Amino acid sequence: MQKFILLIITTSMLFSCQQNFKKGDKGLEYKIMSDGKGQQLKIGNFMQMNIRQSITSGEKDSVLNDSRTTSGPVIETYDSASMPSEYFKIISQLRKGDSLVIRLLVDSMFAKNPESMPPFIKKGSYFTTTVKLLNIFKSRQQADSAFQAEQKLAIYSDSIESAATLAKDDKFLQEYLKKNKIVAIKAEAGTYVQILQPGTGDKIDTSVIVRTNYTGRTLDGKMFDSNTDSSKGHVEPFDVNMTGDKSYGSGVIKGWTDGLKLLSKGAKAKFYVPSSLAYGNKGAGEDIKPNSILIFDIEVLDILTKAQAKAEMEKKVAAFKEKQKMELQKAAAEKKKQDAEAAQMGKKK
Repeated sequence: MQKFILLIITTSMLFSCQQNFKKGDKGLEYKIMSDGKGQQLKIGNFMQMNIRQSITSGEKDSVLNDSRTTSGPVIETYDSASMPSEYFKIISQLRKGDSLVIRLLVDSMFAKNPESMPPFIKKGSYFTTTVKLLNIFKSRQQADSAFQAEQKLAIYSDSIESAATLAKDDKFLQEYLKKNKIVAIKAEAGTYVQILQPGTGDKIDTSVIVRTNYTGRTLDGKMFDSNTDSSKGHVEPFDVNMTGDKSYGSGVIKGWTDGLKLLSKGAKAKFYVPSSLAYGNKGAGEDIKPNSILIFDIEVLDILTKAQAKAEMEKKVAAFKEKQKMELQKAAAEKKKQDAEAAQMGKKK
C-alpha cells in the first residue's frame, strides 16, 4: 500500500514538473494539481495534510521532513493568523484532494545572512514544500476525531511493523551469536544478554533505579555513546529509571530495561538489542541508522531504592543551589569592586 501511495505521489510530482510555476508574493513560486471537484477550503476550516519539505536542485532532492514517514498527517487551522500571508494567499485556492508544490530559491531565503546557509545547501537550489490536502473539517471536534483515528492507525501499523522487524532481528542475532560463539540469554522482550561477570544479590526489577557505566556501539563496532570515554563529554555514572515514574528520571530504550532485569549489583554484561527495542525505523542521529541492531557494554555499579534516589537528587539540587548562590555572590562582589574602582577613577579626573 505504501509503495502504491508513493507511486501516485511520484507520478503527480513528475506530472507537476511539466507545468509552469505561478508567481506568488515574496519570491514564492507554486503550482496546484486539482480536478476542481473537491470541497473548497474556507477560513476557519481545519486542514488535514501530508507535508513534505526538501531542498531540490537539478542533481538531487534532499528530504528534510516527510509527514508520511514520520508523524503522519498533520492538522492545521486555516486562518491568516496561523501562517505567513504569502502562503495564506496560495493555500486559499485549494480544494479537498488537491496537491500543491511551493518553492523558494534558497538564495532569497539567506540573502540577508548568507553565512547562515548550511553547507549542504547549494546556491541555485530551492526550498520546496509539497502539500497533499487530504481532508477539510469544519469544527475542532471533527479534526480531533480524525487525529485520534490517525494515531490509533499509526500505533497499530507501528506494532505490526515492530513485530515483523523483531522476528527478523531475532533470527539474525541467533545466527550472529552462534557464528561468534557467544553464549547469551534471551530476555523477556527479546534482548540478548551475555553475562561477563555475575553480580550479587537480587535481580533488578521495576521498583529501583540502576546506576550504570555503559558504552554503546553499532553492529559494525562504531561507538556512538559512552559514559566511560572522555571523548563523549560525560564520564559520570548514568542512572536508569526502571520505575516508570518520570520524577526519578527519563526513560531509556526498551532493550535496556529488558536486559537489566537479568542482572544484579556488580554485574557486567553485553546487551544485543534488536532495532525495535532500540530506536526502530527512525534511528537516532548520524551514527544510528534506521532499523539498527545495537550492542551495549553494561556495568551495574549500584542499585538504588526510590528513597535513596530521591535523597541523592535532593542532595544534588541543594549542592547546585549552593554553587549558584556562591557564583552570584562572587559576581556581586566583583561588580561592587569594579564600581568602586570606576568611582575612584572619576574622582581623579
